[in-house]
Amino acid sequence: MTLLQQIGQLAFQYHGIDWIVTLTVFAGLFLLGDRKRAGFIVGMISSAFAFAFSFQIESIANGVTAVMLFFLYLRGYLKWRRADAPA
Repeated sequence: MTLLQQIGQLAFQYHGIDWIVTLTVFAGLFLLGDRKRAGFIVGMISSAFAFAFSFQIESIANGVTAVMLFFLYLRGYLKWRRADAPA
């Protein structure tokens, strides 16, 4: 097996879900840094994929973290909504 084949095998051993998590985390943080509410939605999507990933790597701690982050993103989304609402 060549080095390139080994890298490819390691890079996609989790069917790309780990890469989806990585990209959506960065995208969500970028959007939040630009003060875009959509960053919370992207963060929730990231958390859902992270939860699926936790089953693949058999990590309870990662699963708990993903669930907690999902609810924190949801809380941020809802609080942002209230801040935009007229008083």
